[in-house]
Amino acid sequence: MTHERLLVSVRPDYASAIGLAVYCFARLEWHAIWCCERIEPGSLIELEDRTAGQVADTLLHLVKGLGGSDEEQDLRAAAADFHALVGTRNNLVHAKPGISISGEQALYRHGDQWLLSELESVADAFARCSTRLDKALKGLLDHGEKPLGADKNGPADPLE
Repeated sequence: MTHERLLVSVRPDYASAIGLAVYCFARLEWHAIWCCERIEPGSLIELEDRTAGQVADTLLHLVKGLGGSDEEQDLRAAAADFHALVGTRNNLVHAKPGISISGEQALYRHGDQWLLSELESVADAFARCSTRLDKALKGLLDHGEKPLGADKNGPADPLE
């Protein structure tokens, strides 16, 4: 290990915020895949190598088939939020490095700089949506409602 990464002159708090945002989205995406698996067993294998957009589209499709209980509506709303956040994730992950007016390294997407506060905000949004998906699915299962073909005693969620 020769530490070339330390030659990149990006502020540690900025780099950390990027990493945390990306990690929070990865966790959110896994929760979305897990929701799909619980609604339609076998989805996990089909979705694990798909793009976030494909996962979001699949989840939206699956939750449309659910009934109208509060728990099901919560899951639908969280799925819609996940779908919307995919674009934010894409803007972050596909950003280009550049130098800000102040001379610091930063990421840019469509000419707009990702500010530290924005990175922290999107990480919070990703984490909040992840929690909502998890909570809505658990609420659905805890109330004895069995989403579509899901087996309530299916495989354990590895994120628990």
